[in-house]
Formats: sequence, structure tokens, C-alpha cells
Amino acid sequence: MMPGDKIMNGKQKDDSLRSVSRGKVALADQVGPRQEKMMDRELKEYNATPLVGLRTTVCGSAILNEVDDTVEVPNLRELAAAAAVARCLMPIRLRGYEVKAIRKIMRCTLAELAKRMDERTAPETVSRWESEAQAMGGYAEKILRLVACEALTADAPGVEYKASMIAELVIIDPWRADPEFEVPSIVLTRVRLKEQSGSIINAWEKKAA
Repeated sequence: MMPGDKIMNGKQKDDSLRSVSRGKVALADQVGPRQEKMMDRELKEYNATPLVGLRTTVCGSAILNEVDDTVEVPNLRELAAAAAVARCLMPIRLRGYEVKAIRKIMRCTLAELAKRMDERTAPETVSRWESEAQAMGGYAEKILRLVACEALTADAPGVEYKASMIAELVIIDPWRADPEFEVPSIVLTRVRLKEQSGSIINAWEKKAA
């Protein structure tokens, strides 16, 4: 499961973040709804990496409650899907932790992801990719990206995707030249989109570099 929407605000390290939703409930007993709303502040940028599992920055949508020091990110499921699709479209080799994060966003077990990729792919192979005990071949990585995008694109309407984009992707491995290289953060902003049916939906859109 994905972590809860509310987490401790950013001064702690990512791995020490914990849910404080109970504190939010307790606050409601002390402060009226109108006062509590006035204490909320929209953050210009917020590091959503601990929530998503992929390097992700949210622009203008995360809400900080300055009383109990919690941050609320709306549409978390869609945020994770948009980040995963956007990462799969980046021409940079996937690291093991990213493969694991994408699998979890897809809500797949090791066996389920292996089966979606190829009947010959074993769950143990996927596990070795995630731990980086075994390198993923270029063909296997493209299949993984394609499978992930096809599974998640419906939840990520703000990220443009076509299967041909994966087919044409030339994946590079920047760690060969620079072992300290860091994958660029995926920057997402919340927008309103009009569907073909005419209805308006909220979606996460990838900001241009």
C-alpha cells in the first residue's frame, strides 16, 4: 500500500517520516473549522518522494497545516501513477529501487509483474532487478516500462503517453560515466482537464523542464 496522505513536514529525514493523522483529528476538537482552514498554507514546492517512492516534486498543491505540522497531498493514487509514467518515459536506466516503486504503484506482487512481462520471467528475476543483484537487459527494461505505462496511464491523464514513445526511447546509463549521478526529480503540478465526455477532472501534469 502507498503511505497515507498526511506525513510529518520536511525537517526530518525521509526514512523517519510517519503518519500523524490522529493529531489532525485531535486538533479539530480544539480549533473550529474556519480557524483551522486559515492555518493551512499551500506550498510552492513539496518533496513527495517518500510518498511515491520515485524522486517527485509537487508544485502548488501540497497543503501545510502549520498547527500540527502535517502536509496533505491530494489525489495521491493519481500522483503516484503520473510519476511512474513520467519516469518510464525518461531515457535514463531504471534503478532497482525505482523498479520496486513502480511495481508497488501498479499494486503488483513480484509474481504478478513477472507474469505481465513474460511467461518466462521468474519472480526471482524481478526481485534480483529490484535489489540490483542482476542487471536488467535493455529489452526487458522496455517491456517493463511498457507494461507499467499501459497499466497506469488511465490514472495519469495529465502525462502524455503513447506506446510508440517507449519503442523509440534510447535508454542511457549515466552511472557509467558518473557513479554519483542522481535521477532528476519528476516535477508535477495539479491541473483541471476536460475529458472527451465533457466532464472536468483533476489531474497531475508533468511540468516542462
